[in-house]
Amino acid sequence: MKYLVGLSADQGGREALALGAVLSRSCGASLVVCTVTPDTWGPPSPARVDGEYGNFLHQHATKAQEKAKASLPPDVQAEFVIVSAASAREGLLQVASDIGADCLVLGSTRAAPLGRFGEGHVTTDVLRSAHLPVAVAPRGYSADARTQVRRLSCAFAGSASSPGLARRSADLAQLLGVPLRLVTLVVRDKQMYPTGAGYDAENIVSNTLREQASAAQAAVLDHWDGPVEISGEIGDGKNWKAAFDSLLWANAELLVVGSSSLGPLMRVFLGSNSSKIAHNSPVPCLILPRVDE
Repeated sequence: MKYLVGLSADQGGREALALGAVLSRSCGASLVVCTVTPDTWGPPSPARVDGEYGNFLHQHATKAQEKAKASLPPDVQAEFVIVSAASAREGLLQVASDIGADCLVLGSTRAAPLGRFGEGHVTTDVLRSAHLPVAVAPRGYSADARTQVRRLSCAFAGSASSPGLARRSADLAQLLGVPLRLVTLVVRDKQMYPTGAGYDAENIVSNTLREQASAAQAAVLDHWDGPVEISGEIGDGKNWKAAFDSLLWANAELLVVGSSSLGPLMRVFLGSNSSKIAHNSPVPCLILPRVDE
């Protein structure tokens, strides 16, 4: 297995590298750490400005990679590459294709709250077009030299595609040698101005959704014959953060999120709810491409 880490020169790149190291140690995957520099202009200019600019970009990327090499734990082996491309998205996806990467690992924008993930423009572009799983690290993510994934959680919505996502998550849990937890989030977001039905009716809807989610989880758990240990929990809160905080999260946990059903097959695409889950999760997320169940 090969995991491709997108290394930028900022803290987000170091967070991605830290998550990549944890994933590599957890499943024995090798790492390829890639920094993408912008293409310089085509034909050389008489003043050789384009060449000088290209050298500057390469030197800047080299320094970032030297720092990254020094920060890697000794038990994690990685290959470091620098490529030029029209965009970071294009460069990363091309390298992913060239090396046959099984997963792409990215960091968070600096605008995200500490401990939560936020999309920068590169991550947004990748999440709209990637054909492979994408792991994202929350802002401020770090791990010590012995950290491995200890538990896998699956964002289980109770929809028709949820059992399939649970099975895919179980395959990954088996690979990692960790238990699997199905997690359903019930959000009771009271707006300043409720709908005409009022808050009481909206709460009834939330309770109904919780009952349906509980029944959907039970249907999976009662007929589970997979090789991994599985459990189910429901997070409930007045907003997404509160719903997440109502659950206990293990040290070195990973949350699996399915792509939106509106996205194309075999592509990563975050819809409204999956995007909110990824943005509010207190642990790294692994976003899987949509497949035909």
